[in-house]
Amino acid sequence: MASGTFFVRACPTCGRNLEIRVELLGREVECVHCGAEFNSNDDSRSKNDDMKIEQILARAQQYVDSVYPLNVGRSE
Repeated sequence: MASGTFFVRACPTCGRNLEIRVELLGREVECVHCGAEFNSNDDSRSKNDDMKIEQILARAQQYVDSVYPLNVGRSE
C-alpha cells in the first residue's frame, strides 16, 4: 500500500503551497498551478530561489518602467 504522507512546499515561482509526497523528496517536480519545475527539497527557501525571485522582480520592474515611463515636468 502506498504511503499517503506529504510535506508542504511553496512553489518558488508562483508561491502557492503544494502537497508533495515524501517519496519525491529531493527530486525534480512540477507545480500543478504554474508548471514550474523545481527540486522538492524540504527547504522552503534556498539561495537559488532567492536569485530567481530577484530575477523575476527585476523583469517586472523593467516591464513597469516600459509601460509607465516617468513624465516628470510634463503637463497636459
